Amino acid sequence: MSRTARAVREQARLDRRAQVDNLLARYARTSPAEAERLRALLDEEFAESDRYRRESGGQQAAVRRAQQRAAAAEAAIAAELPYVEPLDQAA
Repeated sequence: MSRTARAVREQARLDRRAQVDNLLARYARTSPAEAERLRALLDEEFAESDRYRRESGGQQAAVRRAQQRAAAAEAAIAAELPYVEPLDQAA
């Protein structure tokens, strides 16, 4: 995914959160105790979502590094043994 696509997705997520914040502010005027509880629950969900997003990004980076290492290993094998087909082209 490109940086531009990530930036667009991130901005959309921030916009949704701003809308939720706005709705919670309006809701707080009608029922302070319930609004406080709802705010606490949503803040907890937001924090957990952010944590999972960071973990997912780290896992994706690890997968990319592993793929690059595998490709480099295949290239090294192919350089030493030109008669061996790369794994992604084997039948």
